Amino acid sequence: MSYEFKFPDIGEGLTEGKILEFKVSPGAEVNAGDILAIVETDKVVAEIASPKSGVVVRFGSEVGERISVGATLAYIDVAGGTAASDGNGFSPAAGRAPGGLLPGSDTADGSGKSAGHHHQALVGTLDAAPSVLPPSDEASGGAPPDDAEPPDDAEAADRAQHAPAVEPPDEEPPGTPAARRRARDLNVDLQQVQPRRAGGRILPGDVERAAGERQVVPQARPGNARPPAAQTGSDFAFPLIDDPLVTPAHLPLGQTVELTILRKTIAHTMETSRKIPTATIFDVGVVEDLVELRAKVNAGAEVRVSFQPFFMKALATALRRYPVLNAHFNPVSEELTVFKDIHVGVAVNTEAGLMVPVIHNVENKTIRQIDAEMKDVVERAKGRQIRIEDLRGGTFSLTNFGPFGGLYASPMIYPPQVAIIGAGRIHQAPMVVAGAVRPAWVLPVSLAFDHRVVDGVPAAEFSSYFLELLRAPQELFVSM
Repeated sequence: MSYEFKFPDIGEGLTEGKILEFKVSPGAEVNAGDILAIVETDKVVAEIASPKSGVVVRFGSEVGERISVGATLAYIDVAGGTAASDGNGFSPAAGRAPGGLLPGSDTADGSGKSAGHHHQALVGTLDAAPSVLPPSDEASGGAPPDDAEPPDDAEAADRAQHAPAVEPPDEEPPGTPAARRRARDLNVDLQQVQPRRAGGRILPGDVERAAGERQVVPQARPGNARPPAAQTGSDFAFPLIDDPLVTPAHLPLGQTVELTILRKTIAHTMETSRKIPTATIFDVGVVEDLVELRAKVNAGAEVRVSFQPFFMKALATALRRYPVLNAHFNPVSEELTVFKDIHVGVAVNTEAGLMVPVIHNVENKTIRQIDAEMKDVVERAKGRQIRIEDLRGGTFSLTNFGPFGGLYASPMIYPPQVAIIGAGRIHQAPMVVAGAVRPAWVLPVSLAFDHRVVDGVPAAEFSSYFLELLRAPQELFVSM
């Protein structure tokens, strides 16, 4: 039986993904749970596992293509079954399975009717392994499986039209087909390219990095043909915010590239955020006691605590006093949902784009617990190993741009939240303390709030109380 495995909805609201890599080739035997593909969604890079054991006949899409939820990801020859016994059975000559059942759906009595039990064949998340699937037998003229029915003329013509070009066998140094094509485009000698991973295959990103080092100008393309995006894990990477003057060599200069799914999601979110009638309050507080306390906490410690968990505990205390800022607003129903629990989203810059992992129930965690959890999610976010549940449920957001040199900003509210606070760089400045001017450690903050549901007075009071808690951290610990 040929089983049609459709791309499942692996997260709330997911509509499509982008195939970064196939982990097996057509003709390979797989067991249920084996990883078939690596797919990038709007938030994570996910491993998609096979729901059945059998032999992979062919894939329904190619590396680099976008695939919609419900579209065919792979056809698997499942031993010991018949097409009539499974509602998801598929015969290449017959087209898609009837009923539109989800992949992995079990049947109640062998009739093909859904029993309502679905398996969504998703196993964990990880950073995309940047390899490329070798050409399949279909592309190279190989014979189809013994039990496959011959396709009709229309399907055969369509498959022939979209079949990838056959690449010659690898030569030394070993380069993927995409890397060889990229080398031809950029006029780069593969013999001079070193793979990023020792002993690994040369990838398109390696070629582009070598081209950037040599300042090679891409060869002109006929007409108005658009150059292809790099076939790396996330197409290309943006410069890190802590080194904004350095452009990664694998960012294709002078070319047009398609935004990644994550970058498109960020763009759409920012467009939505821009529609919010936002007001911003700028304030500054003296935080000398906080600086001294943190220095004592980190003295002799193997793991140093950052300022961020102190900010988050202060936010939890301040949000208890001003719960209107710990809320979601629905502009369609014009309803405000005020939350009891405090889940703080933390803006994290990654090479793939901005992510906002959430630290849940901040009010119930210690400074060190928050610091450890925050460092864990930040590391996983930067490695694209973050889980979808780590990105959901935020009730308020914090963006700490101070380590990168900024003092004030106009943070963008993350809808449907109603506020976000930005922490600037802690620095010394002349302040009037006890009637005398002297240098003091100060923290500038920027509070952006949705003026549809939050007025200026409570917003200003919230900002002032937040800074007061950090000015006298002993009060912060008393309030825990």
